[in-house]
Amino acid sequence: MIECPSCGKKHRPGTLFCTECGVYLPTGGALRTSPLPTDELPDSRATTWEKVPATGEQGAKGYRSLRLHILEGNRQVMLPATSESLIGRLDAAHGIFPDLDLTADGGLEKGVSRRHAKIVQRGGDFFIEDVGSANGTFLNGKRLTPYLPYPLGNGDTLQIGRVEIKVSWEE
Repeated sequence: MIECPSCGKKHRPGTLFCTECGVYLPTGGALRTSPLPTDELPDSRATTWEKVPATGEQGAKGYRSLRLHILEGNRQVMLPATSESLIGRLDAAHGIFPDLDLTADGGLEKGVSRRHAKIVQRGGDFFIEDVGSANGTFLNGKRLTPYLPYPLGNGDTLQIGRVEIKVSWEE
């Protein structure tokens, strides 16, 4: 039997994903099994897209680039200056090409969904939104409610599955 490193549920050999929590089940070797945070951000931090202005100081003139520092592996990525950037894992067979592909950072083993989260620019501000991922998106250690945008601050830490990312941009 294979035991899920996250929730402890037992599965038959050859099972790839836990039916209880969705974590990738290792078939051998050591896997970092840091627990996922369980605290959720209060809904008061969340907003809806109707409340976010579509234009602002950056809205009509253009968008800013966003620098993401993937902590494990010390990799830095500049996201394109666009209104929306998808974070997840590449799946060419199904036409999924995220702007930030975390496959090389152990995304599959660390619970990153193919379409995991997105970063949106509106009115000169950045927002993070979980798009229904299996293992959740966390902002500064607090779990996000799926499909609700949360304001993203310069220097915030994101956790996509179990991949930790530091966010920054030029003011």
